Amino acid sequence: MSDPTVKKVVTNEANYWDTFYAHKFTVSVPSQFCCLSAIEAPKTRPFVEFGCGNGRDSMYMATQGFRVYSGDLSGAAVANLKKNSPSNATFSVCDVSKPEHVQALVDQARAGANASDNFNITIATKSGDTLYMEYRCSLDEALEKEHGKGHYRRYVETAKLVDLLETLGFSIKYEITGQGMAKYKAEDPFVSRIICERN
Repeated sequence: MSDPTVKKVVTNEANYWDTFYAHKFTVSVPSQFCCLSAIEAPKTRPFVEFGCGNGRDSMYMATQGFRVYSGDLSGAAVANLKKNSPSNATFSVCDVSKPEHVQALVDQARAGANASDNFNITIATKSGDTLYMEYRCSLDEALEKEHGKGHYRRYVETAKLVDLLETLGFSIKYEITGQGMAKYKAEDPFVSRIICERN
């Protein structure tokens, strides 16, 4: 595919993130989007987070009574999170570029779900499931970053992702792209937020 929906910026990310979280591992206040999700999502459904990093959103959701299943590429981050995780939070190493890792995390959240060798979002979700997504969109790629240009990011083409989700049978309930939603120090990134429901 010459124009991917998700642009992978770098390789060998696990080593980068292990080093990053070894020196900058603080669980702080949750993101704005996490708070929005906590208000809207039913606590009867599990909360699954891919790329949980230092776990600030996962830990917050656990304190709010959600059953939390989170994964990150960094084994160091996951090991740190496991040391202090509450009983309703599970953390595991998960490389989202490997379908079997994604499926394993989803299967943990869906106790008794049938495992699939070929992960597909339409297999991992069922009618009525809601996805809450926040990510750096392609508009953010050229902006200055707090952690510099070497900080690993994947930039998503939002219009293409929306088209893909609709093709896969999701209804977009909320979608916004802009700045002012994920400010960090002097950085005000372009992010997109999507809330969609499986038909």
